[in-house]
Amino acid sequence: MTSGDFDRLCDGPLASAIVGLKGARRTAMQRFGCIMVGAGALGLVAAFLVPGLAFKAFILFFVLVVGYMVASVPLSRAARTLKEPALIAIGQARGLSHQAGSFSADGYDAIHPLFGRPGGRTFRDRFEGDDNGRRFILYEASLVSGSGKSRRDVFNGLIFNISRRSVQGETVVIPDRGLFNFFSPGRGMERVRFEDDPTFEQGLEVYSTRPDEARALINPVVREQLKAWRSAHGKVIVRLAGDQATVALASPGDRFEVGSMFQSIPGRERVRVIWDDLEEALGLMRQIAGTLG
Repeated sequence: MTSGDFDRLCDGPLASAIVGLKGARRTAMQRFGCIMVGAGALGLVAAFLVPGLAFKAFILFFVLVVGYMVASVPLSRAARTLKEPALIAIGQARGLSHQAGSFSADGYDAIHPLFGRPGGRTFRDRFEGDDNGRRFILYEASLVSGSGKSRRDVFNGLIFNISRRSVQGETVVIPDRGLFNFFSPGRGMERVRFEDDPTFEQGLEVYSTRPDEARALINPVVREQLKAWRSAHGKVIVRLAGDQATVALASPGDRFEVGSMFQSIPGRERVRVIWDDLEEALGLMRQIAGTLG
C-alpha cells in the first residue's frame, strides 16, 4: 500500500479518532497530575505518622507506586481511543480482520512445549487474512515463567500460522539447547543433523517424526533463511505439520501501539507507527510463506 492510502485513511475513517485523541490525552494528563500530587501528599502524611526512616521511605514509595498505577489508567484509555479504530481501519484497508484479545491463539498449543511450557501467556492483536489464496494468521505473544523474583521472560514477539502444502510428519526447528539437545522435544521425534552446514548446527536444531522428509523440507535455501531469522530475531521456533506452518519470531518491545501518552506526538505519526508495524509483520509473513510454503 502507498503513502496515498495512508493519507486517505487518516483523512477519512480515522479523522475523528485522531482529533479526539488530543482532547482525551489532555484530560488524561491532567488527571494523571492530580492523582500523583494527591498520592505524593498522602505518602508524605503517612510517612510522617510512622516511625523509622526505612519504614517511612517504604511507605512513601509504596503509595507513589500505587498512585502511578491508578493515574496511568486514564492514559491507557486515551491511547485505546486511537489504537483500536486504527488497528481495525488499517487491517480492513488490507483486507484483514482484527481481534484485540480473547481469541484462539492458532497454532500455539502445538509449540507450547518448545518454549519449555511457560506458565504465563498473553496474546494480543490477532490479524487474519488471505495472501494469494493462502490463509494466514499473525498475533503478538508474551510468554513468562515463574513469578515474583523468579519471573522470567520466555518470549516476546510475533507468532505466524500459515497454510502450506501438506506434509506427512511433524518437523520442528528450535534454537540450539546446548547440553539439553540430547532430549527430544516431542514424542517420536529424532534429531536431524546437517553435518555439511556447521553454522546452522551451531545455532539451530531440527527434530522430526520423519527425518527424510525433514531433510527435504529444511533444504539449503530454507536453512539460510532460518539462519537469517535467528540472527535478526534471536529466538526462532518453527513447526511444520499437516497443512500448517507455525513460526515464532522474537522481537523487542510491543508492536501495534500508538506510543507513549507522556509524549506530545501528532496523531498521524501515532497511526503511522501501527501502519509500519503491520507492514513489517506482513513482510515477515510473506517471507515465511515463500520459505516454508
